[in-house]
Amino acid sequence: MSSWDQYLDRLKVPSVTEAAIYGLDGNVWATTKGLEGLTVEQIKYLAGSSEPMSMSGPKLGNMKCMLLKDDRSNPMSLCLHLRTSQADGKLPVCVGKTHKALLIVIGSASGGQLTDAIYKLVTYLKNNNY
Repeated sequence: MSSWDQYLDRLKVPSVTEAAIYGLDGNVWATTKGLEGLTVEQIKYLAGSSEPMSMSGPKLGNMKCMLLKDDRSNPMSLCLHLRTSQADGKLPVCVGKTHKALLIVIGSASGGQLTDAIYKLVTYLKNNNY
C-alpha cells in the first residue's frame, strides 16, 4: 500500500467507481484497477490545454471520452468535466490538476458529486504544495 492510497480513498465517495492519482510525469501514485495503464501521453494531454480536446476527446486507457466543460480555472470547481463514450457507459468523469499531480474519478451518478470529491482533494494538495 502506497502512502497515496489514503488520498485515493478520499476520492472514493459512494458514486465513484474508479479513481486515480498520477504524477504529471505519468507515474502512477495510486489507482483503482479501471484506471491502471494510462499512458504518459494521455496524462500530459489531460493536464494540458482543453482546446484540442474539443476536436479530439481524451482517452483514459482504452476509454474514449468527450469534453463537456473545462472548469479547472473556476475556484469553485477545479474540474475538467468529461463523459465516456456510449460504448463505455456514458459515465461522468472529473479530472483535477495540482502542481504535481492529476486526479481522475469516474462515477455512476451526477458529475456534481465527482466535482466535490476532486475539488476537496485538489484544494488540499495544492495548499500543501502538491
